Amino acid sequence: MFFILIIGGCKFSAEDLNPFTIPIESENPMVVGVSMANMKEDVYKVMKEAIMEYKTEINADIIWKDANNDIRQQEEDIKSLIEQKVDIIIFHAVRTDEPGKEIIRLINKLNIPIVALDRLPKDSKVDAYISADNFRAGQLQARYLADQIDKKGNIIILKGDKNTNVTDNITIGNESELKNNKEIKIIKEEFHHNWSKKLAKETIDQILKDNQKIDGIIANNDKLALGAIAALEENNMSEKVFVVGSDASREASIAIAQGKLDATIDKMSYTMGKKALIVASFIVRGTDWNWDRTIKNGEHDIKLIISPVKLIDKYNIETLEERWGKLPTKE
Repeated sequence: MFFILIIGGCKFSAEDLNPFTIPIESENPMVVGVSMANMKEDVYKVMKEAIMEYKTEINADIIWKDANNDIRQQEEDIKSLIEQKVDIIIFHAVRTDEPGKEIIRLINKLNIPIVALDRLPKDSKVDAYISADNFRAGQLQARYLADQIDKKGNIIILKGDKNTNVTDNITIGNESELKNNKEIKIIKEEFHHNWSKKLAKETIDQILKDNQKIDGIIANNDKLALGAIAALEENNMSEKVFVVGSDASREASIAIAQGKLDATIDKMSYTMGKKALIVASFIVRGTDWNWDRTIKNGEHDIKLIISPVKLIDKYNIETLEERWGKLPTKE
């Protein structure tokens, strides 16, 4: 169970809170393989920062792999980690459908424990899953947008890659909130391969070309939201359409500070990275640990740890300056 502390006179962020009581100590370092789908996004860079900052405290050696959004490269990365005899693998899947599932099977055959980070391949056995509350993130996005457009109008949902469960979960959160608003019409839902900013811009360009009225846009991540903003700016529509992203990237945070993006969702990526490494140390060293709940993943019971999420807009954007530094309010 996790708690949020509010202490008068002190400044805390949710990322400062350690959900585990005692760091793991061992004379022998454990070897942790980390296989990331890509390292292009700020959220993943922050996860890496957390893991690298905390590795000394729990005596871990880290072998880092970046698949650059290529599932074949990720399979080769995993084979390399296996050859280097890692004790555990932190796995951030390029895809969560059958190709990602096959990689998990490969690791399972060798009895190497796995901590799934951010993404969970379907019907796969892992020892732990560290995730942001993506369903809740989707709800927060939709609720915020509905309030901004007075609960009526035409909106678009820019979805991420169709091969990841994050896309599914955040969109389900959007839809669960919007279904209660009968005067809001979703005029377009579109997947975007590899979460492409360019493809998101093209989606909005086409809708504007078709002269469809848009009141709001919800994007599964900040890159998609920024692609939408680029299209709106080119068509002199940026002040007429509300846009909400997710991930609280540096670029999106600056866009909020400059009045271009209306809101984003902070998924506490530093916390996710830190939790993934700590849980890995507990598993490798046979120490009991706590999880939030157990979820079904096909026939498998998975221990889930949820990272909290928070909506960020112009009224609380300064809370991200500890992460990104001073955010410029002008271009």
